[in-house]
Amino acid sequence: MQFDWMVQCYPGVGVHRDAPLLETLDRETTMAGVDAAEAAGLEGLWAPDHFMLGPKHQEYEVWTLLSALAERTDDMELGPLVGSVTYRNPALLAKMATTVDILSEGNLRVGLGAGWHDEEHRAYDFDYPEIETRIEMLEETIRVLKAMFTEAEPTFQGEHYQIENAYNEPKPVQDPYPPIVVGGAGPTLLRVAARHADEWNVEISGRARGPPIEYKVEKFDEYLEAEGRDPDDVERSWLAHVLVREDEGELQRLCDEIFPLPWGEEDDIDEQLSNAEEAREKGDFLIGTPAEVTEQIESIRDLGFGKLQLMFLDFPDTHGIELFGDEVRPELQ
Repeated sequence: MQFDWMVQCYPGVGVHRDAPLLETLDRETTMAGVDAAEAAGLEGLWAPDHFMLGPKHQEYEVWTLLSALAERTDDMELGPLVGSVTYRNPALLAKMATTVDILSEGNLRVGLGAGWHDEEHRAYDFDYPEIETRIEMLEETIRVLKAMFTEAEPTFQGEHYQIENAYNEPKPVQDPYPPIVVGGAGPTLLRVAARHADEWNVEISGRARGPPIEYKVEKFDEYLEAEGRDPDDVERSWLAHVLVREDEGELQRLCDEIFPLPWGEEDDIDEQLSNAEEAREKGDFLIGTPAEVTEQIESIRDLGFGKLQLMFLDFPDTHGIELFGDEVRPELQ
């Protein structure tokens, strides 16, 4: 399996499940996490595409961050997980992605999704159409990207986007283009992923909301076959929270500090995860000793997922990253 770090680039202390112990955002802390992830043998770095998550509304812009990470690391994969198609014109996005692919010497993966944070859209004056329209925009965005990545004089006429001779030179390093990662698990979005994705990503609540994940995996395979694609040719990745400690007492101390923890965003912020056991059952939380976390990951691997993007609940402490690299990752290679 491959293990990556989902860069925790917004403070969530006491309020947000993605970084519940991170109090503030600064360059030194972020880069220390990046260095620890690389030293631990993690193979990729991902970052969310938002502007104001968490209680302090501190957050990096994702593509600017990825450019810095391309220079910080040697050969780690990089990408947004996932980029909202509502935030950028797809022709501009293609140019940005091409630049990061070149700067990283061919390590970019382009994560895309339909977007969801309505409050953020209002604050930044971005249109926020209904989900059906956003999924149409997602599909057209992918088609625009592929045209600009591969065509000499890219032209596209769609319902939502049009380009004409939108030169994108130089081209990306990767041939024919950086892999496209589509995140989400709704039925319409799964069909888009089946048509276009090189990798399908299950977001945080993939196990907790809607039909069981086993059903979604089965439907995705059906959609791939309907598109004439071999299911084995599309990678599967899973975004998860992890807390690992060798000592049971230290693990319990951290759990007592982290929980109770709100589950969800603004629409369900009052719903609480009261303890580690509930977190494991409710969502994608991998909590325990190295052996216990390894066993939990094996159940994900058995569903066909070969990659995990991890958020370490103890960050900015990097001990969890280091222990995962030393004790968990080798057991699953």
